[in-house]
Amino acid sequence: MTIKAVIFDLDNTLVNRRTAFQIFSNRFIDKYVECKDYGSRSEIINLMRIADRDGYRNKRELFDELKTSLVMNNNEIKTDELLNFWSSEFLDCTVLMNGALEVLDYLKSKNYKLGIITNGSVYSQNTKIDKVKIREYFDTILVSDEMGIKKPDKEIFDIALDRLGFRAESCLFVGDNPELDVIGARAAGLNAVWLEGFMEWKEASEVPINKINQLLDLIHVVEDNSRKARNF
Repeated sequence: MTIKAVIFDLDNTLVNRRTAFQIFSNRFIDKYVECKDYGSRSEIINLMRIADRDGYRNKRELFDELKTSLVMNNNEIKTDELLNFWSSEFLDCTVLMNGALEVLDYLKSKNYKLGIITNGSVYSQNTKIDKVKIREYFDTILVSDEMGIKKPDKEIFDIALDRLGFRAESCLFVGDNPELDVIGARAAGLNAVWLEGFMEWKEASEVPINKINQLLDLIHVVEDNSRKARNF
């Protein structure tokens, strides 16, 4: 089946949340943490990354833990202040994944319809999209909080397909999360591409044939599909 549309996850797929969190961590350390040298800074950033669980950690829990596990420059600091710092700084740290613009430009030049399905709040996810200036590439964008459903629920994939006007087998879904992105998309009938390097494959189901180490490799996946379709 010829691929006619490509739908993307957002965090750690089109935008590099891991890099954004590292940028935020440096700002956090500069403002709140006692840090004497680069070595200790690297250790603190790694501790923060692990505690954050790639964004799947409740932020109040995260900062409550960091207050006790790090040497803060103010022992009286309140968690609410740290949460306010997160709210004011993190989204500003948003950066594109390497190769994202090249991939989006290529797909648009080949007339593929493009979409995003992302779990998260309407404000945060839309702010990230606008921060890196990629909204104009997409024919539809679905944010879980706005829709009232989230990945891996089949319904959110079905809505995206309806908006794009294609059947599931004509669409490719690209994401980093094995359960939410890959298994969820496949359960909805879409072809799935797993972007490795951010989350381990711990599921019992088979690892997809289409897996890529960097986003730029998606161009080869799409080109390969196009060649096979022409030769059919």
